[in-house]
Amino acid sequence: MRTIVWLLAVTASAFLAQPADAQTTEQAAYVSVLDKAGHPVGGLDVADFVVKEDGLAREVLRAGRTSDPIDLAVVVDNSFASQPYILDIRKALGAFFDTMAGQQAVIALVGMADRPTVLMDYRSGIAETRKGIEKIFAQPGSGMVFQDTLVQTLRGLARRDNPRRAVLVITSEGTDFSNTPYQNTLDAIRDSGAAVHVVLLTDRTNAAIRDDHARERALVVDEGTRMSGGRRQDLLSSMAYNDALARVAEDLGNQYKVVYGRPGVLVPPRTFEVSVKKPDLSARGTLVREKQTGAKK
Repeated sequence: MRTIVWLLAVTASAFLAQPADAQTTEQAAYVSVLDKAGHPVGGLDVADFVVKEDGLAREVLRAGRTSDPIDLAVVVDNSFASQPYILDIRKALGAFFDTMAGQQAVIALVGMADRPTVLMDYRSGIAETRKGIEKIFAQPGSGMVFQDTLVQTLRGLARRDNPRRAVLVITSEGTDFSNTPYQNTLDAIRDSGAAVHVVLLTDRTNAAIRDDHARERALVVDEGTRMSGGRRQDLLSSMAYNDALARVAEDLGNQYKVVYGRPGVLVPPRTFEVSVKKPDLSARGTLVREKQTGAKK
């Protein structure tokens, strides 16, 4: 009887072990590799990348520069406090949209004055996207709702078919009147599969730690950009918008698509890391997420 039980146990173990290999799936990430000066680095291949999930190394199967089109949502502060900077924002976005049109980007423009407002639904091409810029005005008497707008934008982006997604937020350290807790915003970033890039106009007055809303926004900007594979840029003058957006366009235009194998697991990994073996280079990655078919409440 013991022999039969042991044989059954071995057979069951062998049977259960097989699906782990059979269920190995391919996962993809869009990766930016930068040098010390913050410029994209080309010429890398499979042997240069290291991918880990929950601290465990994964086999990199393919890697190369991507030409996949991108869905890009641009969230801009058009509250009354942004009035001195609107002309600089519009000028910088004009050059940025022209560059992104050459990268097959489909772009939406969303304002954050008082409530999330779609100024331009997803469009492509220079002529179409420039029409959206003409709708950017500072709204009299309005306040900024940074987190509310970011969450709504991310949820809409996550329901789109294209797996390559990004959000660019152009904002300042003005008062945020959002009702969304910062953890909900971070969850929305994580679930969206979008890289979040933030261009933040600072005022050197410690506004980022002045009240709870400001501190929560600072947490979202810092942690949200880092965990999503995006880039944070702090500016001291609105005249620097043009260069900041040019860096975002350069970053997005020189990304790698890295495909790796994930063994069959019952529980999805909590963490994803990508790095490169070459010294003096840094990597940021955005893990591809499945399309969300339903909206979260």
